[in-house]
Amino acid sequence: MQSGFQKLISTLIIICIFFIISPIDIFAQTDESSNNLSFVVNSQKTFYGFNAGSINKELRFRFKQQNRQNFLYVDLFENNQFYTIGAYNSKGIFILIQDHPGSQLKNRLSAVEFEDHFSELLFGPSTIPDLNSEEYSLNKWVIPNSNLIFADKFGKTVFIYSDNTDFQLFDNDLPYQGITYHYPYDEFTNNPNNGGQDLLHIQLLDEIDKTDENFSVENGLEILTEFQPIDDTLTSILISPNDNQVFVSLDKNANEVWRFDINGGTIETHSGFDQNHKANIPKLGITSSDLKILNFSNEDLTRGIIAISIAILLIIIISIVIYLPRNKIHQEEMVQ
Repeated sequence: MQSGFQKLISTLIIICIFFIISPIDIFAQTDESSNNLSFVVNSQKTFYGFNAGSINKELRFRFKQQNRQNFLYVDLFENNQFYTIGAYNSKGIFILIQDHPGSQLKNRLSAVEFEDHFSELLFGPSTIPDLNSEEYSLNKWVIPNSNLIFADKFGKTVFIYSDNTDFQLFDNDLPYQGITYHYPYDEFTNNPNNGGQDLLHIQLLDEIDKTDENFSVENGLEILTEFQPIDDTLTSILISPNDNQVFVSLDKNANEVWRFDINGGTIETHSGFDQNHKANIPKLGITSSDLKILNFSNEDLTRGIIAISIAILLIIIISIVIYLPRNKIHQEEMVQ
């Protein structure tokens, strides 16, 4: 049977372990990303927009400086690890890997694999190169089983659909283009059972068209959140390459918007908050969950955990110092 002192120490140790060990989030896995979509708009200014992730598939934003450039990488949490699905650099280059019904999670790249695979685009010129050039072969960049976007702030955009063996470019004569889970998959595979999903692509382009040439940050976020699924919430991301700002919303109405400043490497509340919060983007990145609770700094969180742990350890030491002499006196009295 435990003594009172042993119970006290056991309780304090359990509390200490609880604070020191960070809780592990458990994410349910889903097989489809049918509500994920993306677009590129070249109006008076250029914008890149996309919906990705879900309640069960968290996103992480990583900031990196290399070769006198700044980069923001977007990672997707899946199968208990993060895969990189997109990147944007301070020269205005945008890369996005998006799923379609034939993907089946076969197109996932780790952070290192993504950077190595697209190094020529990420660290090279500030424009998407001429695809007819022998120096820049699309075979170097295509990821099988994906919809791909390569875009720059000067209006050059490449959309690519790929299956397991081949790839095709697609485009239109409009100053904007969009990709949905079933488009262009249904078009290139002649899928007769698309369940009306092509309608989603038509609606997306119609909404963009309504803005005419006055497309803005507000327009982009409204469109992205309008196409949020009824039973889930995705992360809506709008990139403005003309001023290197990235806007993020985690709700269906874009009531609360965060803003990443790629030039300065900072994250702050942009609109919809009672108070302004601003911090440097943490070295380990910041997740969509962190944004929801306004936890902008993993480093601050770590310092807080360490401080709490030290306080608990001090309580344990003080308890031992106070309790042991008393216990010794009590044992001597019992012997007498």
